[in-house]
Amino acid sequence: MDLSSRRQLVETLIPIIRKAGKAALELQKNDLAARTKEDGTPVTAADLASHAILRAACLASFPAIPVISEEDTPTARAGQDTDAAILLIDPLDGTKEFIKGSDEFAVNIALVEDGRVSAGLIYAPARDRLFLSWGAGLAFEQTAAGLRRKLPYPLAPRLQPIALVSRSHCDPRTEALLAALQPCDVQAMGSSLKFALVAAAEADFYLRLGPTMIWDCAAGQAIIEAAGGAVLRADGSSLAYRSNRAQKVDGFIGARTPQLAARVVTAMKALESETSVATSQ
Repeated sequence: MDLSSRRQLVETLIPIIRKAGKAALELQKNDLAARTKEDGTPVTAADLASHAILRAACLASFPAIPVISEEDTPTARAGQDTDAAILLIDPLDGTKEFIKGSDEFAVNIALVEDGRVSAGLIYAPARDRLFLSWGAGLAFEQTAAGLRRKLPYPLAPRLQPIALVSRSHCDPRTEALLAALQPCDVQAMGSSLKFALVAAAEADFYLRLGPTMIWDCAAGQAIIEAAGGAVLRADGSSLAYRSNRAQKVDGFIGARTPQLAARVVTAMKALESETSVATSQ
């Protein structure tokens, strides 16, 4: 898909993602009942309402592009090929925070082409913040009135970087890495909103070293990379989705500059080397 076509796709998706997010926000006020899915994660009426809006609109607007949603059945998701052009949607990212009444939840849509993410949207309805991208240097925040500001390309580094971590999934590896990266200001937050804040230079990096799903990170990766940052695996390789039948990633480091991403990866490798030596002794 060329740049013009990707922009058209994103422009078409803007009212759709806003509609889905507002439907979820309304249900947060009125219906917080949740059940547990087979994988042990919670799902609410808002997840399902947003899913219905997004899936129907995506298929109607782009009938040639398959859709993978977190709320599809496992059988339906297994039949999709992530090597081809595909839309990844997370109807309600941060369901645990949503259930608690927090404003830290979001709706994600990403376009993946040939295993690489090429466009993304993140909408945080409770904060009315919409972030979008469709190519290098083309990352924006759009207001409800339709005004856009370009997300900044890399700024001068902070003396004390702001590190974002998951409020619900901060694991021992992440805590050890944060200790190695001190001094930094560590802030816990829910959902893909963390990616957007890194892209907007409101934070410096986002660490998630435990496994997660492709629909949790694809849109955020698109926006960070379009804003001049980098999203890497812990070993420093690029985060890609080619032949990802399991629809999982083992973790990632998202940073607002490639240099900062490289610094975090170096610290991670040094930490793992020290752990390996200590274990062998």
